[in-house]
Amino acid sequence: MAALAYLLNLGFAAKLSGKRVRVSPASKLNDRVRIYIKNHRLELIAELASNDGIERRCHWQVMRDAKPLCTMIGEPMTRAEALNAVLWRWPDADLA
Repeated sequence: MAALAYLLNLGFAAKLSGKRVRVSPASKLNDRVRIYIKNHRLELIAELASNDGIERRCHWQVMRDAKPLCTMIGEPMTRAEALNAVLWRWPDADLA
């Protein structure tokens, strides 16, 4: 929670909007804070997403014909989001 705690200590609130981080109040943002948000975007997304009670992972094991096909690695996502991405590429695949 370090990235989010830093913004909260500065008097900002942050929330997720899709894959974007919304910080308010926007009128208080300065260049230093904007650069911090840009440099810590993935940390902020992970911290904010972890507060909704849904498991998110950065890696998912892709299975095809009951055998491991590959490991999908990326930004934190739910099982449903990962499965949607997998099925787009391999319609007969599943997640372990």
